[in-house]
Amino acid sequence: MVEVKAKVQPTLILPQRSQLIIKETQCRSALNQSKIPGMDYCLNPYVGCSHGCIYCYATFMKRFRNHPEEWGSFVDVKVNFADVLKKEISRKRIGLVAIGTVQDGYQPIEAKYRLTRQSIEILNERNFPFEILTKSNLVVRDIDLIKSNKSASVEMTITTTDDKIRRIFEPQASSVQGRLLALEKLLNNNIETAVFFGPVLPYFSDSSEQIRKFFALMQKTGVKRILVDKLNYLESKIGKIVQAIRHDYSKVISYYRNILRDRIDYGTTLRQRIEEIARDFKLVVEVVF
Repeated sequence: MVEVKAKVQPTLILPQRSQLIIKETQCRSALNQSKIPGMDYCLNPYVGCSHGCIYCYATFMKRFRNHPEEWGSFVDVKVNFADVLKKEISRKRIGLVAIGTVQDGYQPIEAKYRLTRQSIEILNERNFPFEILTKSNLVVRDIDLIKSNKSASVEMTITTTDDKIRRIFEPQASSVQGRLLALEKLLNNNIETAVFFGPVLPYFSDSSEQIRKFFALMQKTGVKRILVDKLNYLESKIGKIVQAIRHDYSKVISYYRNILRDRIDYGTTLRQRIEEIARDFKLVVEVVF
């Protein structure tokens, strides 16, 4: 996908962030082929994500967008996204669309620009099925559109039940409580909703006790399906993680470094632990690593 930079917007001040750089851009394509198994297309109305999750895999986008800034400090807004999608979609065969594969379509800037909402309206007009990948409670704003599409679903990411830990790893994302309330509203509206428990955070959410607590809470919400993934790309993220935990959790740093040295065994052991615990719950648990 090729994009042309347009004028630079003045810096906008969004909740909990004082220096978020917002730029308006023009895009030439909107609905692109997806590399995610089971998904035909991906749809990303923004470049960059203000949630600033320190484990985020999508930081590679900086290489293609000429952004020297730290990941999480900038968002490019594809202001013509809906117009491009409307033209493109008429030439596409119907297929499953993943919304939010390299950014969160419901990050705070969506409240102003509403590009994700406009995109869903267009998908609905053309009867395209879609799955929203998000960790934002803003998704409930669009329940009316989501529930009107019988082939729509939401996958809500929840990495921890402890909001103190959430603030370390996902500093600008919705709170744990906010996501749980969003989950409740989605389920109450009979929207197909799954929870993505990922990444499982070493030390902070990977023990038997923590996993059991997580599954118990999810079962209580009424969620039926949970997808679980481990922390990937640790080698490239370890510096940022160490920086984030070094004051309050300095003793945990060695745990992360040990995982780096023995990633295969750690993954095997974690998978076995998750699958064993899952047998005690009335949940469909899919370990995806």
